[in-house]
Formats: sequence, C-alpha cells, structure tokens
Amino acid sequence: MEIGLIGAGPRGLVVAERLIERQREQHKFEQLMITLIDPFGIGGRVWQPNQSPDLIMNTNPSQISMFTDETNEIKGPIVPGSNLYEWIKTAGEAYIKENHFSMSQSLLAEISPLTENGYATRGMFGVYLNWFYAYLQSRITADTTLKIITEEVVAVQPSADTNQYLIKCSNHILPVDKVVMALGHSENKPTAEQAVLRQFAVKQHINYIYPMQPQEYAFQELAAGQTIVIRGLGLSFFDAMAMLTIGRGGTFTRDDKGDLVYQPSGKEPVIVAGSRLGVPLRAKGRNEKNVGERTQPHFFTAEWFAAAKAQGKISGREFIQTVHLEVEYVYYERLIEQSYPTINVDSFLDEFRKSADPEMVVQQSDIVESDYFDWDRTVHPMIKTGGITDYLKRDADEANRGTKTGPLTSAFEVFRDIRDVFRKVVNLQLLDPDDYRDDFLGQFNYENSHLAVGPPENRIEELRALVIAGVVKILGPNMAVETDDETGSFVTWSKAQPERKVHSTYLLEGRLPSIKADQTQNFLLQQLVGDQLAQAHELRLSDGTKFKTGAIDVDVQTQQLLVNGKRNPQLFFWGVPTEGKQWFTTASPRPLTNDVTFRQGDAIAEQLTQNSI
Repeated sequence: MEIGLIGAGPRGLVVAERLIERQREQHKFEQLMITLIDPFGIGGRVWQPNQSPDLIMNTNPSQISMFTDETNEIKGPIVPGSNLYEWIKTAGEAYIKENHFSMSQSLLAEISPLTENGYATRGMFGVYLNWFYAYLQSRITADTTLKIITEEVVAVQPSADTNQYLIKCSNHILPVDKVVMALGHSENKPTAEQAVLRQFAVKQHINYIYPMQPQEYAFQELAAGQTIVIRGLGLSFFDAMAMLTIGRGGTFTRDDKGDLVYQPSGKEPVIVAGSRLGVPLRAKGRNEKNVGERTQPHFFTAEWFAAAKAQGKISGREFIQTVHLEVEYVYYERLIEQSYPTINVDSFLDEFRKSADPEMVVQQSDIVESDYFDWDRTVHPMIKTGGITDYLKRDADEANRGTKTGPLTSAFEVFRDIRDVFRKVVNLQLLDPDDYRDDFLGQFNYENSHLAVGPPENRIEELRALVIAGVVKILGPNMAVETDDETGSFVTWSKAQPERKVHSTYLLEGRLPSIKADQTQNFLLQQLVGDQLAQAHELRLSDGTKFKTGAIDVDVQTQQLLVNGKRNPQLFFWGVPTEGKQWFTTASPRPLTNDVTFRQGDAIAEQLTQNSI
C-alpha cells in the first residue's frame, strides 16, 4: 500500500502517525509506504523552525500536542506523549543542540523563561514537529517506510494504466494508491480593487503587498521613519507590528504603575493601521485552566440537538440566541461570584437556564444595569477620538483577570471551549442555506473572530505602548484606501474622520488570503477543480441563486472529495481549504479534549487501511 500525504504540517503528521500505529498493531499490509510531500519540509509553510522569533503562537504551549490521549474517541490505538510545553522543558534543549537549527540561539534562549501559560514561538512549534517526525521514524516497523519529498505538488491525476493516482511534483511523479491532502492558506487571484492598487504601485514604483503569510513579510525596503499603512487589525497586523518594532531592536519595559513602555531603537517605521471596526480583536485571556479543562454547554445540550434534528432545521436567529445564552451564562456566573455576594449564584443560574425569558431574570435580579452583558457594545465598540489607549488598557486588564476569574474573559472562552458544538451544527446542516450564510458565516463568525481568537494579552499591552510612543497610529472605523496620482502615493483615512488623511508609499494588506476555491492560485487546487476531481462548495439559496462558501467540497463524514454528490474513496481532503463547508479548520491539536484533528485523522487512517485498491 502506497499512500501520499500532501502537506507536512500538523494534519499531515497526524495521519502519518495514525497509519504507523495501526500498522504496528495490525500489520495489515506486507509493505506500507507513506510519503509526505511539502515544498517547505516538515512543519509546512507556517511552522518553519527558521522563522523570526518575534512571531509567537496564539495558543499556550500546554494546550498543543501531536499525541492522542485517553479522551480521544477513536478506533485506532491511543499512543500518548508530550505536549508542546512538556517537550520544550524536557527534550527541547538536547534536540535543538543536536540538530543545529539556524535559529538555535534564540530557540535555546526561549526555553528557560517560557511558562505553561505563556506563548512559544512558531519556530519552536516547528522544531517540535521536526522532532515528532523523527519520533515517527523510531516507531516504524520493518513493513513500513516513511519519507518526505520537499517539492511542490502541481497535480494529482488518475493513472491511465492502473487503479493508482499519480502525484506530480516539481521533479517527481509518485504513483500511490490513496492520497490525503492537508493544505493551508493559498494566495488568490487579485480582486478588482487589489488589481488597481497593484497596478498603481507598479506604475509609481511603490510597495503594495497582497494578503499573504506573515512569516514571509519582507520589510527590508521599509526605511526607518517611513510610513507603512496596514489594512487590518487582526493577527497578521500584530505579527507585522512585532517584526517592525521588537524585530528592529525596540524593547518594552514596565513603569512604576506596571504599564508597558516602549523604548524605540530608532529603526522603526511609522505604522498607520485601521480596519472596518477601527479596533483590534479582543485580547486572548490569561489562561487559568488546567490542560483539557473546558466549560461545558448549558443550552446546546443533547436534548437540544435531539429536538433540532427532529425539527429538521433551526432558524439562524435561534442559533445566535443560543450562542449568546451560553456566553451570558458564564458571564453572569463570574460576575455574581465576584461582585454580588447577596445573590445566590446557583439559584440565579438555574432560573436563567430554565426561563423562557432569561433577560427578564437578569432585570429582576439585583444586578445593576451597567453590569448587564451588552452584545452591541461588546462587538461594536464606539471609541471616542483619542480614546484608543483607554480602550486597549481596559481590554488588556480584563484579559489579565483570567479565563476562570474575569467575567468577560471567561465568557469569551465559551466560543473556544464549545467549538465542537458549533461544528456539529454545521455538519448536521441544521441551518438552511440562507441562515447559514447570514447568521453563521456572517454574524456568528464575526463575533467569534472578534471575541475569541484575538492575540495574546501582552500584544494588546504592546500595541498600547506603541500608540503612546507614537510608533503606531490607529485610524478610526471604516478605513478607506485610495490612490493619489498627484503625490504618487496611497492615501488612507477613517470615514469617521475624513479630514485626517495619511499618505504612504507602502501599503500592506494585513491579513491572510481568504478561502476561495474558485479564485485560488494554488496549482494543485486549480488542477483538481479543472479535472473535475474536486469542486467548489455551493449552497442554493431560497431565491434560487447559488452562494459559494469558498470551500473545496468534501463529505464531512469521510473527508473524501465530493463531486456531484459522489465521493472519491482514493482522494481525501481536509483542513483549511474546506473552511465554509466545515468550521474552524485552522486550530492545531489540543490535548485532553477529544480534539477534532485526532478524530478526523484517525477516521481517515481507518479508511485508508480498510481496503486496497
């Protein structure tokens, strides 16, 4: 049996591990040949060991693991091992020294100060993945081989002579029985606006950067004191911010009040940034939870799902309301524990959970109105002119209250803790296409992104210090960008403050490329769709029009490519390019949570070994 795994990031390695452990246990094949293929090698494009140490992960190292555990509901063998934090503290130093990584000095310096609830660099996770690949080599038996080809895959096509598929790489053609594709973000064809901006930049000999991977930002041409405009205040913005400040020799210290203060190196550019909302994502809270500890749902219960399935569909409005109740439940639980000793928290929560009108329960309690959870204010904050530093301080302070203590921080954690609930709603197709587009992909995804997947709390503190130092300027809401032929530069402003325009010869789209199967520039995806081995996922709306989710279409039970309703038992496809058909496909595996990556990876491995072609 020959199996090709395209993509050597966490997902590709999970499937490799699941195959190796099944073969160790069952010895089903006389020879099992597993080949990983990735032009960037182990770790893939995102998790390279040699990237800037200024780029940190967005999850605590104790909450990342490549090993299955007793919580995983899988059919394959459970083979436990070290999570990222445990590995760093026990085996990391020796492995880094033995393998002479180009960033060894900074990687070694990272080990001692790293805490369980801190944030490892992305390069360190890349080292862990390289170690994991070496570990897999130690697990293979005589009837198994594992190798990697560091080339780009440009096509996967059926063989004309056999039942196999041919994986066509830059310099190889690899015949295999089955293929598993685990790709990441890929660049898209420029939008009409992006094409205009790019043409203007070429004409004026200035810089315009499309959405791309942050670790590949090349700021060498950006001079000290030069203005760079960044469109977007999400995670990619914070990566660019770190590279242009800490990465250029700037440092942070704390003053007598405990606030961060930025000490510039003099090499920084002037960073002007904005977005539609005009404020960054909310800070990720300081973790107080043990590994595997999660808030359990109180409204999305087994009974709720049974009723929803019996009903056939639920409205998008009901879904959003139920999400909000889950979040508010935790908010009021923490709020009462800390601020309202005269309220019996258990009685309040019981009534809140059972009431047909939970809002009335709050209003009839002793909770003052200013403490009510306000969704509009939370997801659409209105910042007065010059008030951004106060907003950032409040956000950082709330995040630092902790994920089991701070009312807001604990509440925002609900989005993260019950992700499987949201995935189940999507996979069961409980929403009709219109509501899925408008309420799930629209309102819910916006709220989840703004409240639950923001940067570590220290990044918000750093941003505040940089604003105070004058290194970063945040525009108001509704950022606009145009070209100015007279000055040969880009011009940007907030529509709330149109009189305050900023000119720049360097414009960065500070975000990752969108998931758009029909617009991708990835050669493999283009070939698969062009040869009708894959198709873009579409939904038919109530008015008869079709809505493209952006995803590659797959069967959500098997992860097999789906074309015209027919599954391909030899071609498996999972991860980021399925976002839209599936939900939240970007997370790395999390230990002691029955993580979806292990469940899907094990199910794929089971199908790969069920029958020969």
